Amino acid sequence: MASQDDLAELRRRHELDVADLQRTRILDAASELFFELGYRGTSMDAIAARLEVAKPLIYTFFKGKADILAGVCGRTTAIVAVVAEDQAGKPGPVKPRLATIVRELTLRIIEGRIYLAVYFREEMHLPADAYRKLSSNRRRFDRSLSSLLQQGVDSGEFDIANVPVATQAITGMTTWLFNWYRADGTLSPEQLADTMASLVLAMVEKRDLPR
Repeated sequence: MASQDDLAELRRRHELDVADLQRTRILDAASELFFELGYRGTSMDAIAARLEVAKPLIYTFFKGKADILAGVCGRTTAIVAVVAEDQAGKPGPVKPRLATIVRELTLRIIEGRIYLAVYFREEMHLPADAYRKLSSNRRRFDRSLSSLLQQGVDSGEFDIANVPVATQAITGMTTWLFNWYRADGTLSPEQLADTMASLVLAMVEKRDLPR
């Protein structure tokens, strides 16, 4: 039989899960409205109406519209920064770790493409502290990807003349997916992620010169 402490912990986890779902619902609805109407054209009343909830519920999770925008803009950048740091810190061959980063980045961008569209269009409205946090996430990702590429050069797996340029090239080609990906395209998200990983590896892999 579960103890009182165990039951209390289960309740706490359930409450956290419910709260996370509520936050996600709010962010999803707000991102759609920011995308459709712009940040200035979207009101808290409109977000509440889209969710069919009372406006005070939204204020339970967010301080206001700017705080919601910060959540929308920061969602994808935080996830991919963690993925890149994790792979850069692992031991072993570099190629599969780089492929993992690119696949995961591709899938997260496809999943959060409306969030990213809002981010690139509306970031000027972010509060200063939120902008600094987003900039920190971008730097974390770039540092980790650059570190991994340099590991590949040092191990002889990659042939890269300029690691910083390669970092920006890889980041750019994957991030721009938010603009051109279409759900009714010929490739599934997983197939596209594999394709992007193959393209990136083809860019950086060291090739044996013909004799």
